Amino acid sequence: MKTYLPQIERRILVRPNQTFGILNFDLDNAYPQRMLELVAGSPTAKDCWNKRAKFIAGNGFEEKDLGKQVINQKGLTLAKLLKAIATDKALFSGFGIHINYNANYKIASVNYVKFEDIRMGDTDCPDTADKFALYADWGRKTWKNIMRSKILFLDKYNPDPEAIKQQVAAAGGWQNYKGQLYYFNPEVDDYPLIEADSVWEDFETEAGIKIFNNREVTTGFLPSTMLFMQSRREEADNSKPDSGEQTFSNQPSQLEKDLGAFQGAKSAQKIIVIEYEDESQKPEFKPYAIQNNDKLFETTERSVEARIIKGFSVPKELINAEKTSGLSNGGEKKEAIREFNDNTAPDRLEIAEVFAEIFSHFYLDLNPSSNWNIVPVPATVADDNIGLVAGSNINQLLLSNLAVANKIAILTYAYGFKRQEAEEMASSSLS
Repeated sequence: MKTYLPQIERRILVRPNQTFGILNFDLDNAYPQRMLELVAGSPTAKDCWNKRAKFIAGNGFEEKDLGKQVINQKGLTLAKLLKAIATDKALFSGFGIHINYNANYKIASVNYVKFEDIRMGDTDCPDTADKFALYADWGRKTWKNIMRSKILFLDKYNPDPEAIKQQVAAAGGWQNYKGQLYYFNPEVDDYPLIEADSVWEDFETEAGIKIFNNREVTTGFLPSTMLFMQSRREEADNSKPDSGEQTFSNQPSQLEKDLGAFQGAKSAQKIIVIEYEDESQKPEFKPYAIQNNDKLFETTERSVEARIIKGFSVPKELINAEKTSGLSNGGEKKEAIREFNDNTAPDRLEIAEVFAEIFSHFYLDLNPSSNWNIVPVPATVADDNIGLVAGSNINQLLLSNLAVANKIAILTYAYGFKRQEAEEMASSSLS
């Protein structure tokens, strides 16, 4: 029995690009760049990405002062490298590290490479197979066309001295050798999807809601209105030399300019004066009814936010901690931190293993203990003591002789409880 799902499509398509000798990262070869723009436009997605990156990087290495070790001539430290690759791994699930060797076939320097700049070499092209292409503008935001001469090809990571010797010879000597790239990719011979690829459409939706709200503010929340006025005949523009074509001026009238100035948050509720000579020239404004989008957008925004948080697998208490009740916020957040530490533990382990592998071939022994473990984010919450004090004060409030209405008001506005919760607590104190 065969099952056919015509509505399901692959999220990305990988195709050989013979012009550049690479495998395209989706049809436009700009999947990472598009995802970065979508995340940048979505506040919830950006927050989730930052939270994942923070928990993957944790509190740094277990070995004291290990993060201060410098690993290249530009002053890059292990702590900065950890933070950079944790940021990439939090969104793209992968990362890249550029490695250079010395004549003794030891790693002489290590550099961070943006994951979105990396493309895999075409396996069917002998010149680029087992290589990676680095280019800073695959999305063509700076230049209209990709310049082949500016694409840097690096060999695949292989610390074997014989492999390095062959690569150096193929490059024409050490002076031309560009080094290798350690490409961490959870997929096998394929590009990875971003962490929350299943909900990237919600990034776009949230960005659209943000733009809609901005336009509502900038137009002063004015109702949609149609203006009826006499049509004006376009006059020939004789101020310019003849060009062989008849041109007409289409400049806005003074009324149109006044109406444009009348809109906007800073201009709302102002008075506009319109002059007319007779009744036939009197402009007519007619508002037309549109759907009230406030409740619709509010519901949509909440559902979109919830899906984005779920897509990144971030506990909602770490994103919307202020929406939880003041009494239990400390305990909920503490448990959420433990949960997210467990969720990101495999990421920290993978990064620790990569560091152990790469720096075992470094020309200096940066870590004699060979302990590359990363410390998780501590589960201690500063609000715990505040929560205990608040709990004691709430108990005293409930046992007091205040009127029930006053108790409900205090619980709602001072401690952040929902109205229904406050009513139940105040009522139970009477029994």
